[in-house]
Amino acid sequence: MTDATQAQPTEKPIILQTEKRGLSMGQQVVIALLLGVMAGVFFGEMTKGIKVIGDIYIGLLQMMVLPYIIISLIGGIGKLTLEQAKQLAKYAVVVLLMMWAVVGTVLVLLPLALPDLTSASFYSSSLVEPAKQVKLINIFIPKNFFASLSNNQIPAVVVFCIALGIALITSKAKQEVFKLFDVLAEAVMRVIKFVVKLTPIGVFAMTASAAGTMDFADLGRLQGYFILYTVAVLILGFWVLPGLIASLTPFKYKDVVSIAWSAMVLSFAAAKVLVALPLIIESIKELFEKYEVKDPNAVTVAEMLVPISYPFPNTGKLLSLFFIPFAAWFIGSPLTFGDYPALLTSGLLSYFGNVAVAMPFLLDLMRLPADMFQIFLLTGVYCGRMSDALGAMDMFTFAALVASASSGMMRIQWRRVVMILAGAVVVFLLAIGGTRAYLGYVSEGAYDKDEVLSSMQLMEDIVPSTIVEPGPNPVALKPGQSNIDRIKGRGVIRVGYDPDRLPFSYTNIAGKLVGFDIDMAQRLAQDMGVTIEFVPFAFNSLTQQLDKDHFDVAMSGIYGTVEQSGNIRLSDPYMFAVMGLVVADHRDVDFATPGAIAKLDQARIGIHRSLAGEGLANSALSAYPNVELVVLDSYRDFFEQSGAGEGLDALYTGAEGGSAWTLLYPSFQVVTPWSDDYSIPLVYPYSGDNDNAMDEFIDHWVLLKQHDGTTDKAYEYWVLGKGSEKRAPRWSVVRNVFGWVD
Repeated sequence: MTDATQAQPTEKPIILQTEKRGLSMGQQVVIALLLGVMAGVFFGEMTKGIKVIGDIYIGLLQMMVLPYIIISLIGGIGKLTLEQAKQLAKYAVVVLLMMWAVVGTVLVLLPLALPDLTSASFYSSSLVEPAKQVKLINIFIPKNFFASLSNNQIPAVVVFCIALGIALITSKAKQEVFKLFDVLAEAVMRVIKFVVKLTPIGVFAMTASAAGTMDFADLGRLQGYFILYTVAVLILGFWVLPGLIASLTPFKYKDVVSIAWSAMVLSFAAAKVLVALPLIIESIKELFEKYEVKDPNAVTVAEMLVPISYPFPNTGKLLSLFFIPFAAWFIGSPLTFGDYPALLTSGLLSYFGNVAVAMPFLLDLMRLPADMFQIFLLTGVYCGRMSDALGAMDMFTFAALVASASSGMMRIQWRRVVMILAGAVVVFLLAIGGTRAYLGYVSEGAYDKDEVLSSMQLMEDIVPSTIVEPGPNPVALKPGQSNIDRIKGRGVIRVGYDPDRLPFSYTNIAGKLVGFDIDMAQRLAQDMGVTIEFVPFAFNSLTQQLDKDHFDVAMSGIYGTVEQSGNIRLSDPYMFAVMGLVVADHRDVDFATPGAIAKLDQARIGIHRSLAGEGLANSALSAYPNVELVVLDSYRDFFEQSGAGEGLDALYTGAEGGSAWTLLYPSFQVVTPWSDDYSIPLVYPYSGDNDNAMDEFIDHWVLLKQHDGTTDKAYEYWVLGKGSEKRAPRWSVVRNVFGWVD
C-alpha cells in the first residue's frame, strides 16, 4: 500500500538492540493489579478507605486529558495537507468498519452459549419509566464549546477540534499558530508523563478497593454473563486485535501485546478508557521506536488518531450490547436471529453517546423489562472495566493500523491471518459449547426467587399479634363511642387481612403472616400502644364483615375504587398501584403496547373482583372491542389456569402485586402497556359510621407514615425487594480466616 504523505519509501523496520533495565511500566502495572486484588481479598471491606488514593490519581490524569485532546487534535489535523487528510480518512474508515464487523460477529455468536433459564424479578419503578431518547445532535454538536468542556462532553469537544483543525489545513499562516501548539503540547506531555509514573500506585489503590468491596453473591448470579464476557474480551483483546496488527504490519504479536497491556490494565483499574489516552499514545510511540519506524509522520498521525477515535463506539463499548440478548435470555424470552439487525444498527448509533443512556433505549426497543437496566449497572462493576480494557486495545489497534497504512507499512501476511482466524474460531466454539453445558448444569433448579418471597420476614415484629376466626368484635361499640376509644380501652386493634394478597398480606414458608400491610399494621398498633388481632376476609365479604364489626380496619393492598367509596369508609391513599397486565413470557410482545393489544383477534383478560366494575379498568380495557373481561375471585386461578382463570390470555392488576406473583410463577411476567397513565390508589377501609375521630386519626396516621419514611421503607422492602435477601459481611481473610474483625 503506497502513501502520498511519505517522501521516501519505508525501510524494513529494525528492532532496537538496546534493552531496558528494570521492570517496564506494563510489568509494574500488572504487579500492582495483582497486589491490589490480593489486598482486597485479604482485608475485604477495610480497603474501602484507600479508594481516595485512586480517585486522586484519576483526577490528576483527567486534569490533562481534555487539554491534550484539544491540542493534539487541532495541531495534528491542522498540520496535514489536504491530500494527506483525505488519504488518512480513507484508511480510518476501512479500519473502523473492519473492527466493527469483528465485534458484530462476536455479538451474534455469544448468545449461542445461553441455555434455557427460569427467572423472574421484584417490581421495579423503571417498568413504567419512558425510555431515554438518544439525541445524537446534542452529543456531537457543540452549541457552546465551553459548556461542552465543563460538562465533559468529549464527542462535542472532538467535533469542534476536528472542525477547527480542518479549517487550519488550508491556512497560510498556520505555522505561527503551531509554534504555540508545539510548546503547549510539550508542557502538557511533561505533566502527563509525571502522572503516568504514578500509575502503579493508582492501580493498586483502585484495584484493592474494588476487590475488597465487590459483592461476590451478586456476581455469582450473573456468572453466565461474566464468563462469556471475559472470554470475549480475552479473545478480542489478546488475540484478534493484536493479531490484526501482526497480520497487517511488520510488528510482531508478542511485542504488540507486551507494549499495549499497560494501557489495558490502567483502563481496567480506572474503569475509564479516557484516562488511558496518553498512555495509549506513549505505547504506540514505544512500538514505533522499537521497530525504528523512519516516517516522522507516523507518530504524529497516531497522536492525532487516538483522541479522534474516542467518541466512536470502540470494540469494548460495543461488546456491552451482549447484555441485550443476555437480558432476553435471563427473563426467558430469547431474541430471534431477526432481532439482531435492529439491535446492532440501533446499538451502533446510540453508542456514539453514553452507554448508560443508550441501554434503557435498547431495552425498550427489544421490548425487555426496563428493570434489567439495574442488573446492567451491577454487571458494570466488572464487565464495565473489562470493556474499558478492551477499548484501550481497540484504540491502540486503530491508531497503529491507520498510522502504519499512512506510512506505507501495511502489508497482508496471509499465514498470520489464517492462524488468527482459525485460533479465534476454535477458542470461541470451545468457549460457547463449554459455557452452554456448564450453565445448563448449574442453572438447573437454581431459581430461588420464589423461596426468597416465601421466606421474607416482617421488618420488625414489634407488637404481639394473633390470628382469630372471623366474627364480631367481642366488645361491642357503645352508643356514641368512637372506635379509637374502644381500641385503646380494650388494648387491641382488630385488623382485617386477605390471606392471598401478595406482597401486601400472605403467609410465609414458616406459617407466619407477613407482607407490606402486615408491617404497616404493626406500626399502627405500636403508635396506638395496643396489640393486634388479625381477622381474615375475602373480598366479596369485605363490606359485610366491616358492617358486622369483624375488624376495625382492613389492611391488605385494597384498591380504593369508586364502587367501594360509596359503600364503606376509606382512608386517604397510602400509595398508588400502576396498572398493568400479567402475561405468559412468550406473550409479552402481544400485550406490550395499546396498539399490540388492539391488533389481537381476541383476548380474554382476567380481572380480580376487587377491580371489577372500576372506572379506570373500563377506561383502560373497554376501549378494545376484542377484549373479554373475566371476573376472578382468586389470582391463583389465572396463574394455575384453573376455574374461571382457565384459558385466560392476561391478568389486569397492579404491577406491584403482579410482579410478586410472578416470583412464584416465573413463567409469567408483567407488562405495562399504558405506562403510568393508569393507576389506582391503595387505601385502608375501616368501620364506624359518622366516626369523626376515626376519620381524622386514620388519615392523619397515613400522612405521618408517608412523611416519616415508614411507608417508603416498607415499599422498598416488600415491593422492590431491597434487603429481602440477607447478606453476610463480605468474605475476607482477616475476617473469615484469622477472625481479627467481627
